[in-house]
Amino acid sequence: MENKHSTGVLALFGNKPFMILWIGQILSQISSNMILYLLAVVVYKSTGSNTAVSGLYMAFGIPSVIFGVLAGAIVDHLDRRRVIIVSGILRALLVGLLPFVTANTGVVYLVLFLSAVISQFYLPAEAPLIPQYVRERELVTANSLFSFAFYSSMALGFVFAGPTLRVLGDTGSFIFIAGLFVLSSWISVVLPKNGKNSQDLSRYLQYDIVEGIRKISGSIADGISYVSQSKTLGDCLLLLTGTQIIFAILGTLAPGFADRVMGIDIRDASVIIIGPVVGGVLMGSLWVGNVGFRYNRSKLINTGIISAGVTLVVVSIIIYLKRFTGFHFLFEDQVIVPLVISLFFLLGIANSLLDVPANSMLQDHAEGDMRGRVYGVLSAAVGGIGILPVLLGGILADAIGVGKVISLLGAVIALYGIYRVRYRKFTY
Repeated sequence: MENKHSTGVLALFGNKPFMILWIGQILSQISSNMILYLLAVVVYKSTGSNTAVSGLYMAFGIPSVIFGVLAGAIVDHLDRRRVIIVSGILRALLVGLLPFVTANTGVVYLVLFLSAVISQFYLPAEAPLIPQYVRERELVTANSLFSFAFYSSMALGFVFAGPTLRVLGDTGSFIFIAGLFVLSSWISVVLPKNGKNSQDLSRYLQYDIVEGIRKISGSIADGISYVSQSKTLGDCLLLLTGTQIIFAILGTLAPGFADRVMGIDIRDASVIIIGPVVGGVLMGSLWVGNVGFRYNRSKLINTGIISAGVTLVVVSIIIYLKRFTGFHFLFEDQVIVPLVISLFFLLGIANSLLDVPANSMLQDHAEGDMRGRVYGVLSAAVGGIGILPVLLGGILADAIGVGKVISLLGAVIALYGIYRVRYRKFTY
């Protein structure tokens, strides 16, 4: 007999709206990450530059600065189901353009930019629906599933991108990805509507455009003010912003790390570097969702931060040892590959210790009609604050080397974790 009071993962599998939302997220994320990695391979092969790859991540991140908070405010007045459906269809159409423009890096940036603009409406439409579909005591588990889906989709997108390109070619790969976007929209058709919000927006936009713009601007200001007045929300946004920036930097450095440090095919970087990180996040998310939520959230988060920083420093030390002949054995394939996989797997586990609790607290403390705006602020923060580190990461990697950039990143993260333990104590 089913335990109606269970808070485990299995208790959510019979929840049809939640499962549809979850599967739709997986399909959408697989598509997004396949596109991003395929384009990273194309750009790096044509330019040999980490900075050029950084340009892709900037094209993907800048829209969150311009439209992130605005999108969150608008979505709060729309039928979120319709936003999810339309965004998938529009992104499919954009992907269909890529076979004709891959030879022009500038146009590739533009297409990715437009796709990212549409994506700004997807996150604040999707994430706030979770508390509507699950019970309060299931929120941590539901968010662990969404973290699982987010990172597993990243893994599938990155890992399948290279083989898909080899089997289907450029055009076939882009058509396949466009089909995934369409499928994610199609299955979302049965989600419950948010008709009231849709009517609210249409009412004040139909009769007074100026007044509509004023109200949307007010919603944006309300979202920023709402976050600034909550110490917990502010901390959660800082943590989630930081983790996404770190992954963006690692994504930027992955082709160069594979090429210049490990000496492997850059199409295998997803398997050797990104894949283990994602695998660690998946394992960690499942553990936090089923067992770890019983522990003190603050200690979980601080442990994750310090562990992530130390792991990156160890990676940089291994890179440094490459210059000494006595350590050349480390860079034989049978040694360096499992070593790098293990370290990046640990990095993923460390990340999950802060990502899942932070997401759950964000859901707990952001009240119903404000969740969209809060996630809009998160999206804008990732793009706005993240643009400079991602760009600098690529430039510095070309100038001083990938290893030194990873060392600097690890040191900053570890020191911040120590600072939190010593001076910035939170009681969640």
